[in-house]
Amino acid sequence: MVSCMMRQSDEKHILGTASTEILLWSSRRDLIAVSNSSGEVFLRRLSWSKVWKLAKRGDGVKVTAIVWRPDSVVLAVGYSSGHIVLVDVESGEVVQTFNPCEEPVTALAWENSSASLNEETDNLLLPELLPQPSRVNASKLDGNTLEGDKALKHEEILSLLWIGLKNGMVYGYAFGLFPCCLLKLSELSGGNEAIGAVRSVCPNGDHSQLSLLADLRDGQSEVLLLTVETPLITHCLKELYSLGVLYRQINSLMDCLVGAQKALQEAWEDALVDLESKMVRYESNDGQSSLSVDLMELLMFGHAGIKLEKFLVTDLTDKGLKRIGQAVELSYSNMQKLLVKHIVCANYQLSHYLTQLCGLAKQEDRFSCLGLQINSCLAAYRAAGSFTAKTAELQQVIDSSVKYLKTFFRWLYVTILRLSDEPIPPELATSTQQDVRFIANFLAKDFETDGQVRLDRIGQYLRNEPLTFIASSKTRPWDMLIEACPTLAYQQDTDLFQSRAECSLAQEFAHLENQINASFEAIPSAIGQTASLPFVTSLTLDCPRENLDQIKVTARSINLPRDRCTLIGIAGSLSPSKGFYLFEFASEQERKNLTKAAFISFSRCSFLPPGEYRLSDLQFYNNEIMSMLVSAENSTGSVFLQLSLSLLRAELASIVSRRGPFNSSDVSVSSLINQANFRSATALGLSSSRKVAAIFSATKRKVRIFDMEVEEEDDIEDEDQDIEDISDLSHELSKDQKEISDVDMAVSP
Repeated sequence: MVSCMMRQSDEKHILGTASTEILLWSSRRDLIAVSNSSGEVFLRRLSWSKVWKLAKRGDGVKVTAIVWRPDSVVLAVGYSSGHIVLVDVESGEVVQTFNPCEEPVTALAWENSSASLNEETDNLLLPELLPQPSRVNASKLDGNTLEGDKALKHEEILSLLWIGLKNGMVYGYAFGLFPCCLLKLSELSGGNEAIGAVRSVCPNGDHSQLSLLADLRDGQSEVLLLTVETPLITHCLKELYSLGVLYRQINSLMDCLVGAQKALQEAWEDALVDLESKMVRYESNDGQSSLSVDLMELLMFGHAGIKLEKFLVTDLTDKGLKRIGQAVELSYSNMQKLLVKHIVCANYQLSHYLTQLCGLAKQEDRFSCLGLQINSCLAAYRAAGSFTAKTAELQQVIDSSVKYLKTFFRWLYVTILRLSDEPIPPELATSTQQDVRFIANFLAKDFETDGQVRLDRIGQYLRNEPLTFIASSKTRPWDMLIEACPTLAYQQDTDLFQSRAECSLAQEFAHLENQINASFEAIPSAIGQTASLPFVTSLTLDCPRENLDQIKVTARSINLPRDRCTLIGIAGSLSPSKGFYLFEFASEQERKNLTKAAFISFSRCSFLPPGEYRLSDLQFYNNEIMSMLVSAENSTGSVFLQLSLSLLRAELASIVSRRGPFNSSDVSVSSLINQANFRSATALGLSSSRKVAAIFSATKRKVRIFDMEVEEEDDIEDEDQDIEDISDLSHELSKDQKEISDVDMAVSP
C-alpha cells in the first residue's frame, strides 16, 4: 500500500464569471484540462498557468465530456451539440471535428490495446506509407503551404475512442478518427428496455468488453449497468489496425484536397473581380447593347462606337488594363501550381491508398466479416480516377484560357493606345490572322454566359453544379481514346478512368467523397451486430429523474496479470447521500460473467461522525485507492477521504444478471487510509502518475494543489525546517528591535 499523506503546494484564484465544471489530469504530463460553464476548455500546467484556450462552439453549447488520448498527445472534447473535437495538446489547434449522429455527447473513454500488432502487420501486405503532401493556406493566393501542418501524430498501437450519446448509442473510433463500431444498446437488450443517455463508458483494456452505465427512458430515476462484449474487435485487431491506418491517410488527403479547392476558388474569384466589375458597369449603361457584340464589331471593322470608346479610354484605361492583365496572369499561374503541386499530388496518393483498400477487401477471409466489400472499394477507386481525369480537363481549360486572355488583353491594350493616340510598341504593332481568330472565338464563346460577363470557363468547374459549357470531346483524353479504340466503350468493368463530361470538378469531388464514405460505412454496424450483452441490471437512485446527469459516476479498468477487472462507483443520490455503490466486473476469461457489488454506507463509517452527508465527488486515485469528497449537510466543512480498494472489494458480494432492480445490504467502511478536512470543497482532480491533486472550493473560485504520497519523514523535516525558520526570524526580529532601542537612547537628550 502506498503512502497517501498529502501536502499543499499551491493555491490559485480563478478569475471570470464562468464556473468550473470538468477537470481531468493527464496521465503522462503535468497538465490538466478544465472546462467551464461557458463551454470553454483550458489547458493548464501543474502551476495552474494557462497553456492554451479552446473557445466555445456557440451560445448554449456545453462541454459534456473530456478525455485524454492514452499517450496524452491529443485531447478529445465532447459537446452537447454532438460534436467531438480533437485538439493537439502541444499547439492547441483543432485537428479534427466530427459529429456521429447529431446527438449530445454524454460520455467519453479512450483506451489502448494491450496486444502487440507488430508481429503480423506485415502479413496484410501494406507497403510503407507515403509522405503526406503539404497543405495549402486557403487565405493566400500564392499557394504557400502551412508551416505547422495540422495532423494527428500517428500511434504505433491501436487505440479506440468510445463515445456515449444521449440516445443510447455507443460509437467506437479507431485512433479517434475511424468509425469502426456502433452499439445500439436498446437493440442489444432485445428491445426489453428503451435505453437513454449513456453516463459512463469503461473499456477493459483489450477491446473485448465494455462496462456501461445508462439511463432508462421510461421509469423513475433508474439506471442500467451493462457489460457489452465485442469479440470481433479482439479477433480482428490487426485488420482494424490496417483499416484505421488507411482511413487516417485517406481522411488526411481528403482534407488536403478540400483546402486546395478552397484556395483554387479564392484565386479564381480574386483574379476576375476587378475586370468583371468594370465590364458589368459597361453593361449597366445601356441594356440595348452587348459588350461582346461591340467588341466583335471593333475587331471585325476596326470601328468603336462612342460609348465603347469612352469605356475603353476613360473607364478601363491602358494602365488599368495592364494592371488587371498582370493580376489575372499571376492568378492563373497560381491556379496551375495548386492543381499540379497539391490537387494532383494528393489525388495520386489517394488513388494509391484506395488501391491498397481494394487489395484488403479481396482478402475476404479476413475483412468480409468487418463489412468491407470489394465492389464499394472499387467504386471509390474509380471515382478517384474520374476526379483525376476532370483535373486534367481543368488544366487544359486553364491553358486555353491563358492563351485566349493574353491575346485578348494584347489586342485590347493596342486598341486603347490607338484610340488615345499613344505610340504603340513595335512588338505589339503587328497581329496575325491566328490572333484575330483566337479573339473572335473568345468573344463568341467564352466572354459571356447567360447574358453576364464571364471572362473564362474555369469558374464553372469550381461550383457544385453541372457545367454550362462542356468542353469539346476532341480535347478530352477519354473521348480521344474511345475514338481510337471503340471497343473500350462497351467494357463495363474497365479500370480506365472516365470523367463525366457534364460534371464539374466540385461534383466529381463530392462523388469521390460519397464513394469513400460508402466503402467504410458498413463497418461500424457489422462489428456492432456481433456484440452481446451478458450482464444487465437496473439500479434505482434516490434522485429526481431530471437530475440524473448530476450524479457522480467514476470508473476504472485494472489490467494486472492476476487482477483484471472494471470498477464502477456510483453515488446513491445528490443530497443527502447515504453512501455509494461499488460494482466490480471481472475481465478474466475464467470468471468473465462474475460480477460483485455492494452499497458502501456512510452511516457505518467509524471515522465519520453521525449525520447526513453529501458526496461532492468520487474518483479512483489508482488501482489501490478510492478518493472521495464528503461534506455534512449542516456544515460548510468538507472531508477528503482515501479508502483502500482492496478492503472495499473484499466486502463485495456476487450478483447475477437480472432485469429487476438491484438491492444490497449496507456495508461498513473500515478501510480509511488518509483523511483531510477543508473549509469547503466541491470537486476533485486526481493524477496518480503525477502524484498530485486539485481540490476546488465550494464557489469554484479557488483551487488548491496538493502533492500526494508524501513521505512522513519529508513532512517532519519540512515542519522542523519551518520551526527553525520561525526561530531564526524571531531572533533576527529581537536583534533589530535591540539595535533600534540603542539608537533611540543615543539620540535622546
